Amino acid sequence: MTTKELSIPARPRILLELQELMQHEELDLIKITQLIKQDVALYSTLLSTVNSPWMGMRQEVKSIETAISLMGLEQLIEIIQGVIIRSCFQSISLRESFWDAATEVAGISQNLAERFTDVKPSDAYGAGMLHNAGVPIMMMNFDNYDGFILKHTRRPANEICVLERQAYETDHYLQGALMAKKWHMNSNIILAVRYQPIAASVLHENSKQLSADVLSMIAVLTLAKDISNEYQHYWKVEANEFHYQCLQAALKHLNISEAEYAELKEDAISDLMEAQVA
Repeated sequence: MTTKELSIPARPRILLELQELMQHEELDLIKITQLIKQDVALYSTLLSTVNSPWMGMRQEVKSIETAISLMGLEQLIEIIQGVIIRSCFQSISLRESFWDAATEVAGISQNLAERFTDVKPSDAYGAGMLHNAGVPIMMMNFDNYDGFILKHTRRPANEICVLERQAYETDHYLQGALMAKKWHMNSNIILAVRYQPIAASVLHENSKQLSADVLSMIAVLTLAKDISNEYQHYWKVEANEFHYQCLQAALKHLNISEAEYAELKEDAISDLMEAQVA
């Protein structure tokens, strides 16, 4: 089946300029911070995101300069990309919990990557933030997609992918990956987003076509979505065989026991609940 070409938001100029500055051998931190501060909305939202519980800051971050010194420029750029992604879809009617879940999955992915893999935490954050970015892209291009995804939202990823291809000749996982590619994001992020509907099989087979980092990112993303699904109500997936297979494959790949994961998951949800109360 051929894949239908959809309209995808262009890479915003501020992101293009930031990525170009990041390519220089000698980074100009003054130029980078000035560029970020030019966009007041981005600056404000960025500081709010940096100070969220999942960033693990031990002190309140009140400036971009402090954020860079504490977490590094590369990770901060990934967070900026996540903030910009959301701003590109302001005209799309999505519940706040959709974006809350994306931010949660990104933060949880980052923490899991730091703890259990050699993957760059910033890449794991980017994959988490983009894991469902294809949904608003589909809503931009198809008038009836919001009804479609509402009807099928509790189905597992592999079934949603098939149903989307039958109805629209494409799927939102592919569209999210294409957006990441169009925005010149790391290839590991692109592949982790794309392979979500077949996560169990690529992890079980330890696919030689994918790098160790991509496989670890898929595993981390699988666990992060499971934890967020347990906490969130908007994107909650019902228990099913596909979800169980993905979870088991991810735990095996990351060498995490079921008992260890149960404790980790309980702690993560507790942190989310405390953050909401705060």
